[in-house]
Amino acid sequence: MNLSQEGPMKICILSATGGICNVTLQESATGGGIATYEGQFFIISLSGSVMLSESSRTCDLNVMLSRTDHIVFGGNVAGKLTAATPVVVSSFIPEKGKPESKGDDDAPKGIRLVDPPTTL
Repeated sequence: MNLSQEGPMKICILSATGGICNVTLQESATGGGIATYEGQFFIISLSGSVMLSESSRTCDLNVMLSRTDHIVFGGNVAGKLTAATPVVVSSFIPEKGKPESKGDDDAPKGIRLVDPPTTL
């Protein structure tokens, strides 16, 4: 969410890499329960969307993480997801009012570096 404090916008997160130290997930493996994990985790996959308007925030992120002992887990982010290391996020932000074009100028230019301790 800190990536999008510039005002109303939509962000589509395509991928990310880096470390996480705190995450709250809704897990399908535990019957849809919510669990919070603290420690050192490596991002295997992170994707989803963040939409901000003047009156609301919607965040739909899915993450797959690996523990230091190589156990893999993941789910829908149900709360905080806090960076432990610099996290590189590949995303794009649709421009408002710009007519659609098929040219190379419309290619996503959204590689961002998120320094810890940032909450995504």
